[in-house]
Amino acid sequence: MRRKIVCGALAAIGCFSNGAHAQGSVTLYGTIDTGFQYSNVGGQKTASLVTSSMHPTKWGLIGQEPLGGGTFAIFKLENGFNSVNGTVQQSGTIFGREAWVGLRNSSLGELRIGNNYTVPDITLRRDGVDFNWGTAANNFIFARMLRINNSIKYDSPELSGFSVQASYSLGSNGSTTLPRTLGNTATIGFRYATKNFAADADFATQVYSPANVINQGSTTSTGNYSFFIVRYDFGFLVAGASFEMHRGGTAAGGYSGYATVNNDFYEIAARVPINTFADLTFSFGQYKDLATSAGNATSYLVRYDYALSKRTTLYAGVAGIRNGSDASFSITSTVGPSVPVGVPGSNVTAGIVGMVHKF
Repeated sequence: MRRKIVCGALAAIGCFSNGAHAQGSVTLYGTIDTGFQYSNVGGQKTASLVTSSMHPTKWGLIGQEPLGGGTFAIFKLENGFNSVNGTVQQSGTIFGREAWVGLRNSSLGELRIGNNYTVPDITLRRDGVDFNWGTAANNFIFARMLRINNSIKYDSPELSGFSVQASYSLGSNGSTTLPRTLGNTATIGFRYATKNFAADADFATQVYSPANVINQGSTTSTGNYSFFIVRYDFGFLVAGASFEMHRGGTAAGGYSGYATVNNDFYEIAARVPINTFADLTFSFGQYKDLATSAGNATSYLVRYDYALSKRTTLYAGVAGIRNGSDASFSITSTVGPSVPVGVPGSNVTAGIVGMVHKF
């Protein structure tokens, strides 16, 4: 009897040891998106090769290591690059798209620390009908709310269709030349999803400075953002709508990206499957400048996608922006405006054809 107990104990120790030293995994992945775009901005026509129109051109490493008890150590490093000329994007940072390490547990959720996507960005990519080249949400979203350095992000487990995400970032992160809280960003999102339906309510705040020249003694203020989105898959089409409210006033000077004028925007979008391999995407939306109607803009898009395989897709589309006399919105790719608008009030029309390959 004693021998059986000892053998059982040794076996348990052996099992625990094997679990504690279980082998992890690392995956190399990537996407290459290259296209040809013809644009008309206020009468000035331009033809050019473009990258990251439909999907960010990127490569990355993602990995995990089992720690036992359903807990994993996880990490992700993701680099964005220009497939037309090979240069690094995100201001030349090698892992400017994502760079984080964390822990994941099926019962407790997931915690990441580093360079993370914010809650609104994840919501748009996951539950939006389309968040790519030329869509209204992509053209009008406040870009500084999409990816944040020096951040901590938490994702809860899903419970009966409900889940929560939250993140917090230290913008200046101890800078001795900028206000201590400049760029501090907090986001939280609430989601309910079933097989065919998803609804999200996201909220965010970000500290900015209205000063023309910003230094450590500059005053700061806070921009507030509320974002709502619903999507339903009818089978014969996927339809969705989104609405964002931005309240925070105007920022001036070199840090104008931390806030824009008070505004709202909405988008109505649909994706219609044609067959197993092809579908059509439609997007219409409007941006409302609450200070002046001259800052308003209207966006529209129609695009055709055809899958040659599970990894390779061809696409062709036409998009447009109608700017008010004070507005300078442009048709935007997944990494930023694809054509510059130098003169406020210029209307923009563009057509694109391209290919995406994933590996």
